[in-house]
Amino acid sequence: MLLYVLMIFVLAFATEAMVELLVKSKFFERPRQFLSRWSWLKALINCGYCTSVWVALGFINAVPIAVLPLSDLPFVNVIATLLVVQRLSNIMHNVIDKWTDKYYDVRYVNTDKN
Repeated sequence: MLLYVLMIFVLAFATEAMVELLVKSKFFERPRQFLSRWSWLKALINCGYCTSVWVALGFINAVPIAVLPLSDLPFVNVIATLLVVQRLSNIMHNVIDKWTDKYYDVRYVNTDKN
């Protein structure tokens, strides 16, 4: 069981890192601009939360041994693992991107002020 927990954390960290690269990096700026021609795709590639679902699914498919054995139905196991990895990567993103940023003012957490 400990091995599954470790694999889930590694996949979540990898998901968070890949999403940051895809959504925010200069390296992927041109592909993002090209794909932004289609409005539905623009919303997908500019939203880290949305992108993390597909990145997590890709990593889970690349490392099928990490799929949590929660039920007898493989589809349920993949979906459950996807949700855990995706949500954990979002939590990690909040910690890494916001709480460790020395310029981030915690007085505005969960407010509309930018």
